[in-house]
Amino acid sequence: MKSNRIENVVIVGGGTAGWITAAVLSRLLAKTINITLVESDAIGTVGVGEATIPAILTLNKALGIDQLDFMSKTQATIKLGIEFENWRALGHRYMHAFGNLGRDYPFCGFEQLWLRGLQEGCSTDFWDYSLNYQAAKEGKFALLDSIPKTDMQGLVYAFHFDAGLYANYLRDLSLGMGVTRIEGKIESVIQDDSTGFIKQLRLGNGQQIDGDFYVDCSGFRGLLIDQTLGIGYEDWSHWLPNDSALAVQCGAALPVRPFTQSIAHSAGWRWRIPLPHRTGNGVVYSSSFMEQEAAMDVLLSGLDAEKIGDPRPIKFTTGKRKQPWHKNCVAIGLSSGFLEPLESTSIHMIQTAAIRLLKMFPILGLTVPRWLNIMRKQMTKLIT
Repeated sequence: MKSNRIENVVIVGGGTAGWITAAVLSRLLAKTINITLVESDAIGTVGVGEATIPAILTLNKALGIDQLDFMSKTQATIKLGIEFENWRALGHRYMHAFGNLGRDYPFCGFEQLWLRGLQEGCSTDFWDYSLNYQAAKEGKFALLDSIPKTDMQGLVYAFHFDAGLYANYLRDLSLGMGVTRIEGKIESVIQDDSTGFIKQLRLGNGQQIDGDFYVDCSGFRGLLIDQTLGIGYEDWSHWLPNDSALAVQCGAALPVRPFTQSIAHSAGWRWRIPLPHRTGNGVVYSSSFMEQEAAMDVLLSGLDAEKIGDPRPIKFTTGKRKQPWHKNCVAIGLSSGFLEPLESTSIHMIQTAAIRLLKMFPILGLTVPRWLNIMRKQMTKLIT
């Protein structure tokens, strides 16, 4: 590193976290830095997070992704919300649909109108005024920014997709923008004797990789942030006691539902995520209240079709690193922490972390005057 300028960024780990970070930095910092991603095919990824929230559309737009190409190559389906079943009582269903409900008026939100309507004898359900909910119930979708002849919001959507195909898609995108991928397993991490900053990675084949700044996307093990820099973990399991999951795929269920399903059971919940070629299934539970065998029964009894492969166990502790950015290393993804996956936030947290890193990246200060000058000239041209 020359002076305080970061020239070489090294990302440790691929998967969704590594390749989102690589894509964001390479797309928006262009040729101002060199980006190297190190990953090993011998080390697996968790890879069960196949549901997203609408903010992913912003990410795709920023990365210049064509939506139809993206959907085709990741086997994506539309998601209009999440349906919660059996949470209040057996047989009860509630959908958290994306988008607005009804229409607000000056100084009066729609919910106030609806509550007043109840007092005056109106018996309609609150969700009758959600376009997303109505479309989800009917299994319909269209690209609709607003309801015709009104100023009311149209359909708001996200995606379900194959997490492995998504990581591959972002990898190809990143490589096309100049990211260097190195295959190999990291054997040791070298730190500066005086500062403790990470100085070098050494692979099993003897290759050495030098960087100015490192992004830890190594998953739960936290190779850099934890095993090297020793940053502790803030355990939230006293608030969120679920600590185990089993995941398995099964054949596709047709017609494909445009929403994620979250179905409660006695010690947790299970998910069902529809794709055109298969359905992603999983059960989340607390090992303090349920044995793995019982959780397996819950999972397999809820499949829509024949299972594909054997269920995969996942252990986790909800919480976060006490300091996700330390010295010249920032943790993104599972290496930084993990929340109960109930609202499909894992990929969103990766996205927001990558964008926050971009916003605070030192090199941006070097280009701000140029951006301001371009903006000023555009406005002057428009006026004249």
